[in-house]
Amino acid sequence: MNVFELRNQLVDDYKTYVSSFIQIRDDRIRTHVDEQLKAGLLWPEPLIQLNPAFQPANYVDGLVDEGVLHKTCNSTFAA
Repeated sequence: MNVFELRNQLVDDYKTYVSSFIQIRDDRIRTHVDEQLKAGLLWPEPLIQLNPAFQPANYVDGLVDEGVLHKTCNSTFAA
């Protein structure tokens, strides 16, 4: 699964949902609203960032040894 494709699909679905109940009679206002929606007013670009707020913990092997993670996690998450 590509997270960016998923994001785009969610935005498209939301755009369809939002557009389904917008019925503007004035051509100038409808044109302006359509332009704003096409420009992404309600759905900003994806944001990727690091979150340093997490406290470092044990490695996968250690968490398996402690019984926190299932034993198959060693092979699943092996580097």
